[in-house]
Amino acid sequence: MVKTLRLFFTLSIVSVFALCASKAWSANFERQWVHVSETSAVIYWQLAEISMSAFSFVEYGTGRELGQRTRQASKPRWAQYHCLTGLSTGKKYYYRMVNLDPETGQRTESGLLSLTPHKTPGAVYLPSDAAGPPYILDKPGTHYVLTEDITAAGTAFEIRADSITLDLDGHEVVFGNDTAEQVYGVRFGYGEGCKLVNGRIVQGARSNLYSAAVASLDRPQATEVCAISTDVHLKCAYPFNFTHASKVQIHHNNIYSRVTELESRHYPGNMLMRFYVYSGDVNIHDNILTEGCHWGIMVREKNRRVMRNVQVHHNDIQHHQQYVNGYALAPGSGADVHHNKVTSTGRAVHITGEGTMFHDNYIDIRGHMHLSDYPARTRPFRHRLIELHGVKFEGRNTRNSKVYNNFVRITQPLPTDSDGMGSPLNKVDNGVYVRAEADRLTVDRLVDNDAGWEIDRWRFYWVKFSAEYPPVKITGNDSTSLFADFPAGVQPGQYTIYMKWQYVPPTPLNVACYDPNGMNEVYNNHFVGITYYKNTRHGDYGDSGQWATGLMFIHMNEGPAEPGKYSVYIHDNQFESNDLFINSDMAVDMDVRMENNTFKLLAEPLQTERENRIRAVGATFESKVRQAGNTFDGSN
Repeated sequence: MVKTLRLFFTLSIVSVFALCASKAWSANFERQWVHVSETSAVIYWQLAEISMSAFSFVEYGTGRELGQRTRQASKPRWAQYHCLTGLSTGKKYYYRMVNLDPETGQRTESGLLSLTPHKTPGAVYLPSDAAGPPYILDKPGTHYVLTEDITAAGTAFEIRADSITLDLDGHEVVFGNDTAEQVYGVRFGYGEGCKLVNGRIVQGARSNLYSAAVASLDRPQATEVCAISTDVHLKCAYPFNFTHASKVQIHHNNIYSRVTELESRHYPGNMLMRFYVYSGDVNIHDNILTEGCHWGIMVREKNRRVMRNVQVHHNDIQHHQQYVNGYALAPGSGADVHHNKVTSTGRAVHITGEGTMFHDNYIDIRGHMHLSDYPARTRPFRHRLIELHGVKFEGRNTRNSKVYNNFVRITQPLPTDSDGMGSPLNKVDNGVYVRAEADRLTVDRLVDNDAGWEIDRWRFYWVKFSAEYPPVKITGNDSTSLFADFPAGVQPGQYTIYMKWQYVPPTPLNVACYDPNGMNEVYNNHFVGITYYKNTRHGDYGDSGQWATGLMFIHMNEGPAEPGKYSVYIHDNQFESNDLFINSDMAVDMDVRMENNTFKLLAEPLQTERENRIRAVGATFESKVRQAGNTFDGSN
């Protein structure tokens, strides 16, 4: 199990006074952080162990008896984020944090704490003190406070001067409600030392591709964003989009995206948080990220330079990879990535640069059929069943990177069919993407005049159109019609578009280090690959079959290293699988050092039948592995 390091940072901008009598409760309420505005507050904490998850809420009130509570989190998470709104300025509030065990319902509560909403001297209030939207914030050194929910047809706020703080004070900002332009909830323009805090930014009904809730484009000035929650949903939209980023602090945000469509999965794809880093000094920590359709946090260096002082840590990520080659984390060269929890439906981490440190993270994922526009921007999408990676090394530029002290588990379940039941908010589990009302239903098409779909977006998905009939497979669609073989005489009503999930083979450690002298290192990790298929099948790329392995090699045929060097050194790890220990797509003829690793054959949930748990690596490399101090427990 992961060795969990506890790092305590003084992150709160207000004093929080604990009134508890003992230290026992604090083990479940770590990394506490509070932001307090004039009439609202955000309260954040994490559970003691990174492997844990819980439901949560906050009880609060002006007396010690409390009497009010926030809405309970909809899903159990490691990190907890709650907003208190409608508070009275200057009045003291007491509160306690509450965790609920998702299996037993057992309640664990913090001690009683307090906070006091406060005014900021000299603040400028919006919308009363400025015209907009868009509200142009151009007075240097000004603290702006939003006093009510607002809706903007286009961009809501633009920051254009130094040392500006925009405090949304717990209010909701709707941007892009009716425009053909690319627009933003908050856009940082010119301005050094600017800050955005405490509010909810929601994408409205109509805006152009690549609109974003929060954007900082082509500016390397110091920027901080915290206590912001997002909800974006239109094609290619970003919650966060930062380019030429430098001196950036992004922390304690609750990032959510319902985006299901992108222009191309090749470039730029779609991300929950997108950072193109100009030089360095970037700290992305203690954020909760949910859904999306492709990548979670992407950090890319400009011109392949090694970034300095870039950290990605203590984030709770549940992204949903709906398109090929998305990952929860793509950290970039020189980044230090640690203490993140990834429980996504999709690939976990993509290491493609130089000097990346990936350590003390917890990964527990599964993945299903994905869409691929191959080649770029071709339609219709292809449906691909491609291996699922936990930690993926890839490319000739991957050098001097280290992966250590991580727990990585991937599971391949059996196929599931929800019969179109459940909410689109839970598509990760039930596959449901759309639930709406049909205007017309004939034997060859279902028509929804409000749909506006991309052509053939739903090809080979399924549509449930009546409780009396089974779902049918969609053969194609235009902007308003789904084409399929429907029975005659059925009246139009509610319909559901969903996918029958098929899951893909797990490769918790996937190595494609094409530089023979890369000098990458993997040690002290725990990798687990599990399949629920008793009978395995190995297919081609795009239909890779039913199997599991602890370690996978891809195209490791670039030849030997220089004397004393290696492509990757894999040592002192624990690998567990109920199927394969080591797998490859071809014979390995590179200098891969594998020493003192333990391979354990699992009996649960079942054990596949294999004559050899090492497959397709070539006789020479297999012999080398078996003679290098590696232990094979429970199998030949």
